[in-house]
Amino acid sequence: MRVHCDFLPGERLTFEEIARRYALRYPQEKALTASGLLSPSTVSHQPLIRAVFAHREFLCPLEELLFISRDNARKNYLMRFEHYLQTGGTFFYFRRHGAASGQWKVMGECRVLALIDPSDSAAQRCVTSRGYQLVALSERDGQRLWQLYDAAQQPCFNRPRPLDFIVILTGAELPPARGVLPGAALDAQARGRIWQRMHEAHFQQRVIGRYGACVVTGTPRLADPPWPWLEVCYIDGRPGEPGRVADTDADNGLLLRSDLRQLFELRLLGIDADSGTVRFRRLNAAEAQLGEAYREIDGRVCRLWTQVPAASRARLKRRG
Repeated sequence: MRVHCDFLPGERLTFEEIARRYALRYPQEKALTASGLLSPSTVSHQPLIRAVFAHREFLCPLEELLFISRDNARKNYLMRFEHYLQTGGTFFYFRRHGAASGQWKVMGECRVLALIDPSDSAAQRCVTSRGYQLVALSERDGQRLWQLYDAAQQPCFNRPRPLDFIVILTGAELPPARGVLPGAALDAQARGRIWQRMHEAHFQQRVIGRYGACVVTGTPRLADPPWPWLEVCYIDGRPGEPGRVADTDADNGLLLRSDLRQLFELRLLGIDADSGTVRFRRLNAAEAQLGEAYREIDGRVCRLWTQVPAASRARLKRRG
């Protein structure tokens, strides 16, 4: 008697049934997860995709498109989709079918046809060929906020959102994508922006978690300050790949009061790598007299110097 472990395109299945069939079909592999867009939901360096679960936030009427937002170093959507674009590997694709039903529509086995920047003309050609429009409405935190409109000018996203990139899928049950060259990948500039944003967020979280207060003054970080009172900065801010700082390890970061961060980056404030002593640099006679707030800091050891690891001190020494 044959055990039913196939995924028939068009079927509506609960996640439990999907996971059961997958386990029967691939008994040597780990169980599927549906907590994120991709299963496995997070990876560090492996580009594995077992399945795509398009939750409500990823859904739009264009079934062959995935609009990717807020990628990060743990999810690594960009790295994984790039790998499957290059290798032509397949994965299962499921789309959420109604919030109340708890079911997923089986789309079958799919491949990555192309990756495109939402700002690129290819993205516009792709959506307009299907009667849709992708429009940048505003900007927030340096990122454009996009909305997809159908032929009746009705919005397809719940609200305008930032987009990192668009994945175009191909499969037997998906409509063919038009206006896009198969195998198209993100250019270096678009890729650099995404990688910098991903690693910048991870870098900031780790540095803030390490210190929680200004390294120099000990000023604590507030949960909801009226202005950016404390900011993360790089010890060594030299660029690497286009759009990226070369060293995004947490050891290359300090948490400083906003004014001190600016002085540090301008090299008007220095921290002795051996003693942790703070020194202000005077450029001319007019700057010889520091303000009272800075006189209290000048020549003193950083309040959180004991929390600065050896690797960070080594970077300060190289910085000079």
